[in-house]
Amino acid sequence: MEIHKIAGKNVYFFESVRSTMNTAKKLCGKVKEPVIVSYVQRCGRGRQGSRWISNQGGLWLSVVWNDVPKIILNYLFILVAKATVDTLESIGIKAKIKIPNDILVENHKIAGILIENSGNRVIIGIGININNTITKEMGDAISCKQVLGKEINIELFLSSLLINLDCVRQQCGKNNDKILRDIKRFLI
Repeated sequence: MEIHKIAGKNVYFFESVRSTMNTAKKLCGKVKEPVIVSYVQRCGRGRQGSRWISNQGGLWLSVVWNDVPKIILNYLFILVAKATVDTLESIGIKAKIKIPNDILVENHKIAGILIENSGNRVIIGIGININNTITKEMGDAISCKQVLGKEINIELFLSSLLINLDCVRQQCGKNNDKILRDIKRFLI
């Protein structure tokens, strides 16, 4: 494990974990709002326990937020999805949000979001196909590398994503109508 400061956050990098969500849960009591990144997830999961294939070259992370107002929990996925789509747009990829938890490019899944909450703490799991090879098991998935025809610097992408997540978090509860209007253009 390595720890780096990225976008003001303590980011814990692992070569391989069973699940970044599980690792985040273990660190919650020891570290304030950790960010967990793994190069490989052996047992990544999606909605309703479905398997999320997380091979080398993707960005597999979990972000912990404490003190999240309950009113925000109802639309937290949309806020996280917006931050993810904004980050993809920053590298030249036009993506759309498919409720309940997918980010698509031309009807191909490029990212997925899983949010678990306990009280006022949330763990946000985000899986993004960056430079990883898309296997048949992954179905209709696509990677950033396939879309752009070049490798993406994962650490720079992560930094941008963490900044965008902080931006939407700071907007929470302040201008919800504007946020929701802005998001409508990304919905499928």
